[in-house]
Amino acid sequence: MSEASRRTRHRALVDSLSRAARRAGSATDEAERLTDSVLMRIARFRWGALLVVLIGLSFAVLSESTFQAMQREREEIDVSRLSLAALNNLVYDNALAVQTGGRYVEDPSPEHLERHLATVQRLADAAGFVLGWAVRRGIDPERVAIVKRLEAAESEELKRLKALPAGASPVEVMDALLPPVVDQGELRDALEPLVRTERAYLEEQMTLLGEEIERQRTAAIVAIAVGVLMLILLLRAYATRSQVEAQIADRLRAARDELDALVRVRTEELTELASHLQTEAERQKSALARELHDELGSILTASRMEASMLLRRARKRGSPDVESLARVCEILEQGVQIKRRVIEGLVPTVLTHLGLVPALESLADETRASAAPFELLLDLPESLEIDRDRAIAIYRVAQEALTNIRKHAEASRVWIAISVSDGHVRMTIRDDGVGMPEAARNKTGSHGLLGMKYRADALRGRFAIGPACPRGTLLEFALPVA
Repeated sequence: MSEASRRTRHRALVDSLSRAARRAGSATDEAERLTDSVLMRIARFRWGALLVVLIGLSFAVLSESTFQAMQREREEIDVSRLSLAALNNLVYDNALAVQTGGRYVEDPSPEHLERHLATVQRLADAAGFVLGWAVRRGIDPERVAIVKRLEAAESEELKRLKALPAGASPVEVMDALLPPVVDQGELRDALEPLVRTERAYLEEQMTLLGEEIERQRTAAIVAIAVGVLMLILLLRAYATRSQVEAQIADRLRAARDELDALVRVRTEELTELASHLQTEAERQKSALARELHDELGSILTASRMEASMLLRRARKRGSPDVESLARVCEILEQGVQIKRRVIEGLVPTVLTHLGLVPALESLADETRASAAPFELLLDLPESLEIDRDRAIAIYRVAQEALTNIRKHAEASRVWIAISVSDGHVRMTIRDDGVGMPEAARNKTGSHGLLGMKYRADALRGRFAIGPACPRGTLLEFALPVA
């Protein structure tokens, strides 16, 4: 592919990336506009949630207050029922007390006495309860004077009976008994208005309780209806917001996927370009080395031969230019050596003429001769047949790795091994140095590592670098043999 067509492809790709970026920007702007359009809905959603909470709290407060009111009504009803029972039992207990007292007089036995004591005790308690109820209800004391007199008499009789010794005679017991102080008819006439009043009060409380229950039922229905309505509105607002967010996410995802696809294409193009540039650089190095070897080498060799010839003639004649000609010969010899070093730096002649294994051995000898701060150990096959491009790639990776180890690894020993298996030639380079931090591997500007990776990608190989065990760095470089 020509450079013009390659530049055209790169320019088209850049234009595609720009268009995709503009589409992604427009999708983002549209998403922001959609977000702005639903801001009020979101705001209503939040205020609606707050309103639902307030409604719930209000309903809870209303329920609690209503429950307390109903509880008070029920307590009043219970007290009223007990009061009615006490008023009704008061007449019965009074008659029963007269009856049990008479039975004891007829038959003074302990059983009759015990039954009379229980009746008097129940009558006194009922009278005391009625007096307490009258005080709480604010009843005129004159209306319960008869009850008060009855309670005082029965309490006195009960006190006298309990004060008797354990073995009291029937005569002593009869002396302690008091005659009835309240007539049965008189007591009934006095209590009947009180019973009617309390029954009316009980009916009133029952009516109030029914009304309170009805209000509570109505309030509960209204609160539940409002809560359900707000919940429906909130769910609808949430569904709308979720739908809008899903649309925004779909648009952004589509734009992102398009950008990712274009970035992958761009990365492949750049990788191909880098591989092409490396291949082109190696080709130009080879061409330059041939030019230096053929053209400059022949010029320097011919010049040195002519200068040597002139130097021999000048020595025979004793010419004063002998020293100058000798310096010229030395300078030409230095030029030849420089030319050789330049050619070796561009394309190693050992690699070109003898192959990869001798070239790596020569590289190891040069490294040892340069006073490297580490011991270099090789594990190479006796022979290795691979094409020129793969041989150059492996040689350059080894050369770059040794340079990096010398600069950064602080290693004392380095191992280089090459093996062939499964149709791949693999080179591993391991050192026992300080290792390579993770950040250094991904550091921007690490052209040496990137160059190794691009060499592997160009030849469909694999490159990896990581920590060695127990310390140091391990580099792996593998290429298919064919």
